[in-house]
Amino acid sequence: MSSFAVDDVIETRVLVQIGMSESTVYRRCRANGPWQLLAPATVLLSNGIPTRRQLLRAALLHAGPGSMITGLDAARALGLRRGELPAHVHVLIPEARQVRSVRNIVVERTERLPSPPLVRAGLPVAPIERCVLDAVRRLRDESDIAAILTEPVQRRMVLKETLEDELERGCRKGSATPRKVLRGIRGGVRSAAEFDVREWWLSQPELDPVLFNVALFDEHGTFLGIADVYDEEIGLVVPVDSVEQHFATPEQVALTERQHRSYRSAGLHVLGIRPGRVRTDPDGLLQDVLDAQRIAAALPPARVTWRPDVAARA
Repeated sequence: MSSFAVDDVIETRVLVQIGMSESTVYRRCRANGPWQLLAPATVLLSNGIPTRRQLLRAALLHAGPGSMITGLDAARALGLRRGELPAHVHVLIPEARQVRSVRNIVVERTERLPSPPLVRAGLPVAPIERCVLDAVRRLRDESDIAAILTEPVQRRMVLKETLEDELERGCRKGSATPRKVLRGIRGGVRSAAEFDVREWWLSQPELDPVLFNVALFDEHGTFLGIADVYDEEIGLVVPVDSVEQHFATPEQVALTERQHRSYRSAGLHVLGIRPGRVRTDPDGLLQDVLDAQRIAAALPPARVTWRPDVAARA
C-alpha cells in the first residue's frame, strides 16, 4: 500500500482502486486510528504529526493536477532563508478550477499560473518573484516584509525590477507595504535592517540626503567596500552593523573592523550603528549621526568614487 503513496500521503480514491473500501479508509482515519486525513479525501498513512513536506504533498493532491506551491515554502525550496513559515501552506491553481481552502491549506485560484512550475526536490514551486510576493501580501510588519523581499535581491537571485513587475501584475490586495519596501530596495537597501534605517533616516529633516549600498573605490581605483549608507557630499560612511551579519562570530568582528579601517584609510569618516537603535534610541542615534556629519564635514575631502552595487536592468 505504501508503494502507492508519496511521502506516505495518498488519495482515498487510490486506496479504493487498490481494493480497500471507502468506509474502511475513513474508519482508519478516526481519532486514535492508525491513519489521519490531511485534507478531504487525502490520507496520511500514519497518526503522528505530519512533516512539512507531507503537508505540502497533501496540499498538492487536494489542489489537483497543475497546482504548485507558492509562498515561503516555495521560497525555502528555492534556497531562501528569511521569514518564519506560517502554519498554513499556500498553493496556486488555475482560475477555472473550483477547490476550496481547508484547515492549514490555502488554495488560491489565479489567472496567472506560472507555467511551467519549477521543480525542487520533487515538488512543483512558483518562481522566486511570485512566491516571495505571495508570501508578503499576507504579512503586515514592514521589517518582516523587508527581510523576505531583500534577500533574493541581495543574493543576486532576482532583479529588483522583476519584483516590481510581478507586484504590478498581481493582486492589489495587500500590496501597499510591499510596494513601500520595493521603493526602499530601488533606493539601495538590501536587508530588513537597512530598510528600517532608511525609513528612519528619511523621517529626519535634519539629516543630509544619502546613498544606500554603493561600492566605494579609492583614488587608485582600489575597491574599499560596499557602504550601507554613504553621504557623498561630506565623505561619511555609516555601516549598519547588525549583530547577525557583523558580530555573531570572531571572524565577522575582525572583518567588520578591517572594513572600517579601509574606509578611514581613504579619508572617509565612519560611524557604525546598530539597526535596533532606530526603535530603542532614535534621539541618541540622531545626535550621533549629526555629530558624525559635523566631523566628516570638517575633514579634508576624501578622494573616492562610487557606483551602485547592483546594476539596474537596461
